Amino acid sequence: MEPITMEIGKSQQLSVDPLPFARSYQVEALEMAIKQNTIVFLETGSGKTLIAIMLLRSYAYLLRKPSTFIAVFLVPKVVLVSQQAEAVKMHTDLNVGMYCGDMGVDFWNAATWKEEIGKNEVLVMTPAILLTGLRHGFLKLSMIKVLIIDECHHASGKHPYACIMTEFYHSQLSSDTSNLPRILG
Repeated sequence: MEPITMEIGKSQQLSVDPLPFARSYQVEALEMAIKQNTIVFLETGSGKTLIAIMLLRSYAYLLRKPSTFIAVFLVPKVVLVSQQAEAVKMHTDLNVGMYCGDMGVDFWNAATWKEEIGKNEVLVMTPAILLTGLRHGFLKLSMIKVLIIDECHHASGKHPYACIMTEFYHSQLSSDTSNLPRILG
């Protein structure tokens, strides 16, 4: 499959370079996700994670260190943190960090988060960790180029997914959307 270049925003160009084993509907979803925020509704086992990985590959040039930008891959359960992180490591050359409550991240300060952001390009974590980091100002939405929300159907009520969107994303929509991440759910 030939790489396709798409122009988005003012001067950004992202390359759609699907993995050779990607199915046509996955490539179609990837192309949509590069152009706009996208929710992918597919059956279990149909390759939604692969779409997310291909999106990360498309944004990799913006994430590579010494860039200050990161991608965040949110998963609703601790057990999924290592599973999704390993999948990203397998199909990209990006540096991937894994974060869950057992690591004591609730007690991390700005310096610790700065160190993690300095060495990792993709941060895989539960949404409560991102929400806490945003609320304390250790993490900023403007530093996230891609936000992947696994099992986004949980984003309702007081779930951390919903709180991230209402407290941080929606409040910035009216100002400058160029600083907001591309979201794939």
